[in-house]
Amino acid sequence: MNKWVIILLIFLFSISLRLWNFNQMGKTWDEDAYVEWGYNFVNLAIKGDFKNPYWYRVSASPPLSSYLFGIPARFDVSKFDAKGKPIFNYDYTHVRLISVLFSSFTAVLVVLFGWKYISFFTGVLAGTVLAMLPLFMGYSQLATLESLIIFFFTATIFSFFNFLTDFSKKNILLTGLLLGLALEVKYTNFILVPLIILIYLIRFFNSNRENRLAHIKSLFLIFIIGLITFFVLWPMPWFHLREVIRFNADLRNSPYPIPEVFFGRLMYVPKLYYFIYFLITTPFLILLFFLIGLKKISDGKQWILYSIVIWFLFPFVQSMYNFRQHGIRYIIEIYSPLALIAAIGFDYIVSKITKKTLFKTILFIPIIIYLLVILIKITPYYLEYFNVVVGGTKNVYEKKLFQMGWWGQGIREAAIYLINNAPKGSRIGIAISPINSLPPLTNFKVSKYENEQRYDYVMVNYFHVLREGFVDSSIKLDYEEVYNVETDGAHLVTVYKHK
Repeated sequence: MNKWVIILLIFLFSISLRLWNFNQMGKTWDEDAYVEWGYNFVNLAIKGDFKNPYWYRVSASPPLSSYLFGIPARFDVSKFDAKGKPIFNYDYTHVRLISVLFSSFTAVLVVLFGWKYISFFTGVLAGTVLAMLPLFMGYSQLATLESLIIFFFTATIFSFFNFLTDFSKKNILLTGLLLGLALEVKYTNFILVPLIILIYLIRFFNSNRENRLAHIKSLFLIFIIGLITFFVLWPMPWFHLREVIRFNADLRNSPYPIPEVFFGRLMYVPKLYYFIYFLITTPFLILLFFLIGLKKISDGKQWILYSIVIWFLFPFVQSMYNFRQHGIRYIIEIYSPLALIAAIGFDYIVSKITKKTLFKTILFIPIIIYLLVILIKITPYYLEYFNVVVGGTKNVYEKKLFQMGWWGQGIREAAIYLINNAPKGSRIGIAISPINSLPPLTNFKVSKYENEQRYDYVMVNYFHVLREGFVDSSIKLDYEEVYNVETDGAHLVTVYKHK
């Protein structure tokens, strides 16, 4: 019973971390689309309009996120325009709560996984570490896919491990259902299929079990159940495959990688992009414990631990896909096995000092403090975190090594400064990207910044200068800085006032 109390405490701890500064990051690039899709899909379902082309024409992502976001999205509607189209509140508070919940559920899953397959102490450590990873914190406060991706990815793998240790009908059915749900979140979760096969082979060659042919049949049954689940939840595209395939090919297929500022140069990002971002955005001590955990696993020669390493490594196959961008976002699912391996590494080190769980827990407290200090320094702009490998967030900003504020982080805070300090009717020029991250400035005359025009205030964000090539030197001649949106030494957005 005490173990379940600890799990509840970790869940509440994760929730609390995400709610204390909720909505302060501001609206980010993709949230508009996910919230609108969710509202429209659920609205069509309520009307019983399942023949509407919207069901298959809006196919950039499968619609499980839309189903989950659609109901709370109705509570984020501010008003309707003349055509009946919803206009949402700037802060998608209710929809974002879905991400908060699923990210915290993922921390619980990691605890349960560690509890069952490694040790309860390792599971508790891993769940705590996962809950406090800076980038994971950032994504878990947004109405985007990342929290759903990592939850269903982790849940599917957890259930599959249960299947490998107990070939029961219940585990076959549950794993198949979770696989279908994971596929329904994002197309790239298809990598679960080869990953499951690979983990099965590791188990296969490290087992003396009989009836292996029956187990292989069970594996195929999992895939069939997953496919059926995917079809049942979203049958419409299967009858319009040509249109859906063409739409997604036009959206994503590119002969070149995405240009991005990478080590100080605007360039096509290399295939090592995700691996490098993993190295430079993981808190250094967690990275160190992760490496020690890998060493411990290599010495132990246990198929379960080897499989956790494969679980971590496999999402990096997406490095071969040209649509590489946004740092760690597209491989967010690595964070669950990362936390587990880091916890194994920490346990291995402290076990040399003490074997008592109480003393090991006390030794873990400095790690919690270390992660809390990181979060406090970077709050609420967790997506801007860089570790000491590249000199920290401040050094990255000053040397212009990597992109920051690429989703509009900080624009909300700058707008609030103008609302509170600029006289009503002030003329405001904006040089920001993305523009949809700007809150309504209803009492001001807002327009895109032009050099030949005169403004009372000008707002410029770092991303617009670094990545989009906006030249802000002329602004500094006629305007003075009056406010900076700052995080750990980096300036994400600057507000200027005419001299």
